[in-house]
Amino acid sequence: MTTVGTPKLAVTLSHIDSISGPGQADLLAMAAAADRAGADQLVLSEHVTLPALVTSHPGARPGDPPSSFPFPSNEEYPEPLVALAAIGAVTQTARLSTNIIIAPLRPAVLLAKMAATVDVLSGGRLDLGVGAGWLKEEFEALGVPYRRLGGRMDDTVAACQALWKGGPQSFTSDTISFTDMVCAPAPLQAGGIPIWFAGTATEATARRVATMGHGWTAIGNTSIEDIRTGVKLIAEACEKEGRDPADIAIRCSLPAVRDADGRADIVRTVAGRDRLAEAGATWVQLPPLPQFVRSPDEVEDVLRAAVAQ
Repeated sequence: MTTVGTPKLAVTLSHIDSISGPGQADLLAMAAAADRAGADQLVLSEHVTLPALVTSHPGARPGDPPSSFPFPSNEEYPEPLVALAAIGAVTQTARLSTNIIIAPLRPAVLLAKMAATVDVLSGGRLDLGVGAGWLKEEFEALGVPYRRLGGRMDDTVAACQALWKGGPQSFTSDTISFTDMVCAPAPLQAGGIPIWFAGTATEATARRVATMGHGWTAIGNTSIEDIRTGVKLIAEACEKEGRDPADIAIRCSLPAVRDADGRADIVRTVAGRDRLAEAGATWVQLPPLPQFVRSPDEVEDVLRAAVAQ
């Protein structure tokens, strides 16, 4: 985790309404183009539902002021596991990732089943990025309690990991309990589906990554200093758990670098990965594609330029 190398490249396939046809008509074509271009990972985010007016969301860290919500409420958010199953059918090598799926919104057994199915159908390419969620109205609309979100996320992940071992499994926690239940198919990946925890650079995030995770996804506006802090905290937590920190993936967002006309330049943007790598990033994630292309037909050539850097 601390060795400086060339980070792998993740491509964001969310927030594409401005270049895709109605109903995400071009999502699969753009995913296939990104795969042909050599992208290492294809990423989808989610909201199950949004209130008509969303103006802000909580600050990145406790005590931080709220920040503006950057996307409209009527933006199309395909359910990520359903969409990734379809994307898996039109791609060959790129890994498929949620960034993130809101784990406490779903029953653990159902999430385990859906994720395992995507993993099997894609040939073992799923990375499950999880977060606790933050939008109270979203939880209320789904009839899910809006409390102890972090603890419920932990319980959900632990229950999924138990079920992914195959055969009858039992699990008991404060929020989830089942006895001798079978959830098949099991994931194709040995040891289960890799879990990437999203969050800020805190001891709690580091503990989750070290005890249950395979990666950390730093939220989009995380500073270089906080990335370094997060990497250090994860290394310390891994040492306590007897894990090698080098086995933990660190995914960070690339800030867009713009030309004088305001258009994002993908080559200059990707060049910023060196600074993130020095801070500990092993994966870098591009900003949404509409910042770089005007139509789906441009995606493959533009991403080939990015991969070539």
